[in-house]
Amino acid sequence: MKRRRIAPTAIALAVAAGVGGGVPAVASAQTGHTLTVWLMTGEIGTKTQAAVNAAFEKEYPGWTVNVEIQQWGGISTKLTAALASSTPPDAMEIGNTDVAEFAASGGLENLAGVRGQLPNNTNWLGGLAGPAEYNGGLYGVPLLAGDRVVIYNKTMFSQAGIKSAPKTIDQLLNDGTALKNRFSHTKDFSPLYFPGEYWYAALPVLWAYGGKIAVHQGGKWVGALSTKDSLAGLQEFQTIQNDLSVKASRTLNTNAPDQDSVFAKGQAAMIVGGSWELGVIESDNKKLTGHLGTFVFPGVNANKPAPVFVGGSDIAIAANSPNRAQALAWVKLMTGSQFQTDMVHNDGLMPNATSLLSVGRNLPNMADYYKAALNSNFTPATPGWATVENDNVMETLFSQVASGTRNVAAVAKSVDNQLNSLLNAQ
Repeated sequence: MKRRRIAPTAIALAVAAGVGGGVPAVASAQTGHTLTVWLMTGEIGTKTQAAVNAAFEKEYPGWTVNVEIQQWGGISTKLTAALASSTPPDAMEIGNTDVAEFAASGGLENLAGVRGQLPNNTNWLGGLAGPAEYNGGLYGVPLLAGDRVVIYNKTMFSQAGIKSAPKTIDQLLNDGTALKNRFSHTKDFSPLYFPGEYWYAALPVLWAYGGKIAVHQGGKWVGALSTKDSLAGLQEFQTIQNDLSVKASRTLNTNAPDQDSVFAKGQAAMIVGGSWELGVIESDNKKLTGHLGTFVFPGVNANKPAPVFVGGSDIAIAANSPNRAQALAWVKLMTGSQFQTDMVHNDGLMPNATSLLSVGRNLPNMADYYKAALNSNFTPATPGWATVENDNVMETLFSQVASGTRNVAAVAKSVDNQLNSLLNAQ
């Protein structure tokens, strides 16, 4: 779809006036207005919101910020309609892999011209910044992140004679063998419970070998799963999954059965999970409190862990907003160091830049999540990625590789053909 051309905007005027360095001339004549911001449920809390809003309202006397909390279910449809209207929210939180979809429609303001003004723009987390860039433009600002590391049972490791977390994939496989031997009496035991459809956890194995989902060349996206490096990563994923996880898991995802429950029952010594899962596991089995450890998923070499998939959100500005200069000012506050730090402490969320990761490293059980985020990767920044996710293309890829019903090369070639079509759809 051809993006519509946007006329000179308030942001362009704000650049000349110096938004963020005081109240710009374009805003001084506008008082008594409301800035509407959409944030998603369960993330940035009211304390952090109030602090950001107070700072904004001090900078823009007479303005009020109205934060509207949205539900993830159905948000794509709701946001599509809102951005096409004449009264969209001025700024809105968007899942990082969804930015390109809305950018392609012309609904989001291109912030490339003010990138140099945006806080921490030289060290944003790659997994947030990459998906916000589309066709040479910047359509979102990194807001918050989340990633996954290996969660393990310290007691099981000790009983299997394992004294430290593995630093390479080969060590991971060797430790898995030791755990399998030690707990052979446990029914349906997995050294590492690794459901075949769990693509968030599988991608780091692909990336550890230098593999890619797709590459952008000649003006289009081309599936890259059939390359030598990608095939090596897919083959290694198959080895890890088949050797360390029960056979029944090869066609499953993390929810049925719930992987946290599997771990809490003692049927697994390791899972790949988010920081929120630590509390869930301890709630399911109080005896595990104090006995959980974490480590970053290892790579091929000891000094190079696997790149992690970073989920999270960017925050964007509506192209149809009449308050784009003010929206930019609010976004700069929310994504700047002061309020990102508040967000870490108030809400337990991961900040948007590598320079801020030290802020939360001393939070309970968070050190490895922050360490992993230093080396992050992302999915192709194209509107077609939304269809890839909706059609469960990645789940199918990795579950077929895990199942072994077709050879890895044949699976990769088939999915590359899908990607060649889906990633280039507008």
